[in-house]
Amino acid sequence: MLGRCSPGRAGTHPISKYFVTAEARRRRILHLLETEGSVKVEELAGSFEVSQVTVRKDLAELEEQGMLQRTYRGATFLHRSRFNASFFQRLQMHGSSKDLIARAAMAYIHDGDTIIIDAGSTTLALAQVLPSQFRSLYVITSSVPAALELSRAGYEILLVGGQVRNHSLALIGPTAIKTLETFHADRAFLGSSGITLTHGHSTPNPLDAEVKQAMMRSADESYVLADSTKFGHACLATFASLLEIHLTITDFGMPAEFSEAFTKRGVRFQVVELDRTPEGREPLAAAI
Repeated sequence: MLGRCSPGRAGTHPISKYFVTAEARRRRILHLLETEGSVKVEELAGSFEVSQVTVRKDLAELEEQGMLQRTYRGATFLHRSRFNASFFQRLQMHGSSKDLIARAAMAYIHDGDTIIIDAGSTTLALAQVLPSQFRSLYVITSSVPAALELSRAGYEILLVGGQVRNHSLALIGPTAIKTLETFHADRAFLGSSGITLTHGHSTPNPLDAEVKQAMMRSADESYVLADSTKFGHACLATFASLLEIHLTITDFGMPAEFSEAFTKRGVRFQVVELDRTPEGREPLAAAI
């Protein structure tokens, strides 16, 4: 079905092995709601290997944030959370991992570069941190929120044309692809809705996949920025094999089976985690 992401071969292990914090559980619950439309308390408790009381607390917290609507036995996706909540609110809700990933990605950018920024909350995090380090960039993007964010920095910005997706505020379609084909960039930074060993990087929307592929053709190198909740899920449309991506940057929740398989296959990846020392909260990175 269009718009769904389903567990891949690498997604059959208990969720609790990889998602142990309340923040990570709640990210995963929202991801399930986005793809399935509804969840049940009993099933979530079994998957996370936590009590139903814990799951109900998670749902109550997310309901207070306006991200879902609780039902007698679970929760449903709140219509307004998909179409009316800004990307900035979604970013703040589980932004620590996305912020770390974005800051790690800045190591591969230089002043004066031409870069492509895909639509999505993790790539939006990159757009938000760029002005802290770079004075001059030419940015090509399919993200309306990213263009608005970057306009404050005084960068040269090209917003590709096309049809606007209500869910992600992304520009898709033939116009966007044609625009991308006329430009060359040093690097492209892409989001990924699903990552499996079989299907590589995927997205629920085939038109979105076509735009991502056009971005990759226009750039010398392509980077995927994706938090660890995306691993083990295959969405409808694959846009890149694992080896086609120059580097995948993710957080410390990356399942061990993926890191082992990536290493064996020669897939380049980088895992970032938080330095919790008193001196600061800077991202530590382990790149392979």
